[in-house]
Parts: sequence; structure tokens; C-alpha cells
Amino acid sequence: MPRDCYEIILNHNCDLACRFCSQGDFDPAVRSGIGDALRHIHKAAELGYGRLGFSGGEALLRRDLPHLAAAARRAGFKSVRLQTNGMKLSDLSLCRELAAAGLTVCKFTFLGAGPAVHDRLTGVPGSFKKSLRGLDNMLSLKLAVGVNLLVTKSNYRGLKKAVKFFMDRGVADFVLIYPLYVGNMLKNFKTLGVSMPKASASVAGALDLAAAAGLGRSVKALNMPPCMLPGHEQSAAGSYKFNTMVASPLGSSWDLDKETAGLRERGPVCAACLFRDKCPGVDRRYLELFGWEGFRALTSPPVLKRLRPVPGYLSVAEKCFLEILRAGKTVSTGAVLAAAEDLPLCRNCRDNANILSAAGLLVKKGLIGRSLKGGKYFWRLKHG
Repeated sequence: MPRDCYEIILNHNCDLACRFCSQGDFDPAVRSGIGDALRHIHKAAELGYGRLGFSGGEALLRRDLPHLAAAARRAGFKSVRLQTNGMKLSDLSLCRELAAAGLTVCKFTFLGAGPAVHDRLTGVPGSFKKSLRGLDNMLSLKLAVGVNLLVTKSNYRGLKKAVKFFMDRGVADFVLIYPLYVGNMLKNFKTLGVSMPKASASVAGALDLAAAAGLGRSVKALNMPPCMLPGHEQSAAGSYKFNTMVASPLGSSWDLDKETAGLRERGPVCAACLFRDKCPGVDRRYLELFGWEGFRALTSPPVLKRLRPVPGYLSVAEKCFLEILRAGKTVSTGAVLAAAEDLPLCRNCRDNANILSAAGLLVKKGLIGRSLKGGKYFWRLKHG
């Protein structure tokens, strides 16, 4: 597999009691020792992985997390990511400590745009307020911040509203997660479960908004096949790879793409679908609960949706480009690309074409200027 991301699960305990938690059946006492975690970091570096991730449970319950983030940077990782519920990041001093140690990417999980559903499903009153403060703290420190929105019966109708809420706060990276029916989600599926066909229109609506705002590839729909999201096939399962190795505190590890594909099945409807060779099918645990009702093969080539542009928002690459120009100097294209390698906002971006495409969009928006000197483009921030 392409050696992109190495994810270390540090522990299984958590400070929430989420009714949807996929690890609800795991032993909360299980944790990776610091020696094991450091060995994983160095193994990942030796194997050539480009990014390193920490998750749990809730990894912020580990007091040694800043030490581990610093170790990851010393090992050569420019992109060090944390997956979190974000409650402990309401403490700005902890955020600063993690950023100083070398954390560059922070992914939060939310259940909507307000506390009512979020706090009920996490089991902790006030959790939304604390997590939101944590998100704002990380945004203020110029880290790459993303939001995972879990899709349940309680919140699927409000996905578009939730995406806009977080876009308005400065988030440009989203994953809409259709849940896997394991752990607590399986136990509570009668009250929390919603079928893919029923949820698909709401997921598509949220993707429409993000696309119209220019966020494009920064928004994905996890665990939903392309047939559920016509017009957004590139955001659906099977249209992208995780390219991630996951290491468990129990000592096992697995290729996330192979693990996911191994749990999916194709049905008769898939035989006529244009995506039959690309899409691995539907999670068998979903099929055991909901079956194939509502699935329809995509038999016509994808048609790009014509959406009315929603101005006022910036993609991750656009944010990165603007941040590089904040010093007020006129900068060459080469200098911009070099700076992007070390800027956390860009998440160790290696896609030069993506950055230059973002530059063209910023010129059209009137936010930056471009000049040609000696056969090279130079860029500057426009003021006023």
C-alpha cells in the first residue's frame, strides 16, 4: 500500500459516554505504553510513512501526548494529527503546548450545530460548548482543523446546517461519517440508526453546500457508496483511499483499506453499476440490519452538478496560500511552494498543482495579486 498515514490508537478510555461509540465493547483499561508508542513512531518513520496520527478512545487523556507529538516531529513527520472529541482543548494552554510540541492537524467529532443533540448523544452535558471552544482555540493557533460529523437518526436532517455552522467558524475540511454498526452504535441502532437511502438526500445537501463554497476535495462522505450520492461520486466510499496503517494498543495492526473492503459486500444491484469495479460494496453489518432496500445502480456517467456559488469561504489550500502572504512581501511561486511544506494549515501539502489552482481562484476573488517577472510568477496579498 502507499505509505501515507500511520495511525496509533493510544488508549480505549474516554471522558464521554457516546451512545454511538464504535469502541463501546472495548476494555477501557487497555492503553499503549509510552515505549510501545515511541516504537510505533520510529517504525512508521523507518517504513517511509508521510503522516502520523494519534487517536483513542480519547488520546487527550494521555498526559504524555505532547511528548509523543514532539517525538513524531523529531522522527521527521511534518504532519502530526490528533483525532479527538476536543473537550480538553477548551484549555488554551494545553492547545499551545501541543502546537509547540509539533501537533499540526486536529480532527474533531461533532453531532451537529448545537448542544441539544450533541450533549444527549455524548452523554455529557456541556460537552458541545467545551469541544467548540477547543475547536476555536486550534483555529486561532493556525493548525489544520477538520470536523467529522457522524450521521444518525437524531441529526441527519441538520447536516447542511451543521456544515455551514462550522464553515462560518473557519473550518474547510469535513468528513460526513455514516456509522458502522458495531459497539454502542449496534446496541442503539433502533433509536440512532437511519438507512443510507433515507439519509442520502441530507448528506448530498451538505456536500452541495460545501462544493458551492469551493471546498471540493476537502469534504468526503465516509462509508456511503457512490450510488447513494449521485453528483458527488468523487466524495463517496471507493472513490478515495485511506492509505493508512492502524496500530492497536493490543499489539495488532491492519491496513485500513483492506480491512474496510473485507467487510463489504456487493449485491445483484451492483452488477449493472458503472462503479462496480471501483466500489467494494456495502458494509455487511449494515446489510444485516437494513438489507438492500433503496439501492439503485448508477448506469449513466456522473454529471457534474451545477450549483450556484456561495461566496465568502476559502478552501484549505486557499487559506494556506493567504497565510504565506501575510508578511506583506511579494513572493515567488517557488517560495510559496517551499513555505507550504512547513505550514500546518497545508497538512504537508505535496500537490503543487492544487496550491497553484488555489492561487488562481484567489486572484479571481480579488484577494491576491499576480505579476510576471523574468518568466516567473510573483504573488502579493491585496489590502483593502
